Amino acid sequence: MKKQLVTATLTLTLALGMAAVAGCASEAPKDDLNANVPAGAPPLMPKSHAGRFEGLGAAGCYGCHGANEKANPMLSGSVALPEDHYASGQSGALELDPMHELCNTCHVQG
Repeated sequence: MKKQLVTATLTLTLALGMAAVAGCASEAPKDDLNANVPAGAPPLMPKSHAGRFEGLGAAGCYGCHGANEKANPMLSGSVALPEDHYASGQSGALELDPMHELCNTCHVQG
């Protein structure tokens, strides 16, 4: 009887521990970050991007969110820059409009 009680306790502890780890590891849905941003306002920069702009500048943002000859955006799964962020107003320019080189001015940390 004591052996069964110990086994049941260990099994329950292991199951609760696994559930806690799974719950902590899950990422919040991307929609939650911008749920309260008014329509037409720039989306917030995710917390996971903290310090990236300071370290890499606009070129770092462009490296994932910008267009190249093969893809728009370059990093699959990231949000593409709007057309008006490019020189000449089109992604085919493959160059940022200088007015959009300070990404964190509009896209503040969420």
